[in-house]
Amino acid sequence: MINTARATLLGALPLLAAGPASAQGAVDALFDLLCGRTVHFYDASGNQIEYTAGDGTAYLWFNGIEDVIVGTWGVYSDAEVAERNNDGSGDEGRDGGLSSEDIFDTPTFGAQVCYEYAPGAFGPFDPGGFHCFTEQRLFETVVQGGVFPSDRYGLADGEPPFLLPEHPFVELGNFDADFPQLPPEPACGVPLS
Repeated sequence: MINTARATLLGALPLLAAGPASAQGAVDALFDLLCGRTVHFYDASGNQIEYTAGDGTAYLWFNGIEDVIVGTWGVYSDAEVAERNNDGSGDEGRDGGLSSEDIFDTPTFGAQVCYEYAPGAFGPFDPGGFHCFTEQRLFETVVQGGVFPSDRYGLADGEPPFLLPEHPFVELGNFDADFPQLPPEPACGVPLS
């Protein structure tokens, strides 16, 4: 049986859901958990491994695709995601986190991580777009032991180590021994314990 809960990330879930002092607190906490990390996800879409760089670039090793898919990532409050989805403004200029100038008119205690990929990134009929996941949904798809500091598999180089299968679930031990443990990126968040 596959355990898709990552103890370190799940340990932070009550902090995010229990009501931090502000929406910014929830955003900062989720940003710190993901920034500069490589995360292995598994859900109905199959195996996916993504490196989220501190500059807001996302490098996705997606099953069945020969090249790394490059996009952007950021963490937003629930109110910001609702605003973006409703007013069509696009909230351009996000760089993987919120600046101190951001003002929240509506208090909220949730945060979402959002990824944006260009049209055609997943195939010729893919419209691209902005996709967001609540922290709970995100944590449900992270495989046990599947969070690593830095760009563990060299995804920023643009070439995945091999073609990742969609299903079945790829046990980390099947390929993980070939990659060294790298130190966390100091510019991004807190180290994993």
